[in-house]
Amino acid sequence: MGSVVSGLAGALIGLVGVLLGAGVTSRYQDRRWLREQKLKGAAEFIAAGMHLYESQLSRSDQHRVTTAERVAWQDRLQTGRSQVHLLCRSETREAADKFAGLVWRYEGTKKVSEEADVVEALRGFTDTIRREIRSGR
Repeated sequence: MGSVVSGLAGALIGLVGVLLGAGVTSRYQDRRWLREQKLKGAAEFIAAGMHLYESQLSRSDQHRVTTAERVAWQDRLQTGRSQVHLLCRSETREAADKFAGLVWRYEGTKKVSEEADVVEALRGFTDTIRREIRSGR
């Protein structure tokens, strides 16, 4: 009888270990997935925002984008922004909104102050998303 009890106790301890290991692994995978999604959304958001911004800087026909291209880039910007809003903390969302708002309002007036505002907003967003991704939350 004693060997049966010790066998059951060993099996129970083994089962608890397996369940704990599965829980830890699952949590790690969830955090990794969330981090990857944040990176993907932020990269899409930054690429689209910078493309729109830079296309407005140049007024030459060589670099001009068509209305259809502009709409496609605006759609990509909004898609990335939506991912940021769904997955990130409020500080990161606010930084994304500031950058997107400046990009949408900027009309290539070549005013140094406006250009500096856009670049500063991009830096703010980049710094914020990096901190968030590093923290793992």
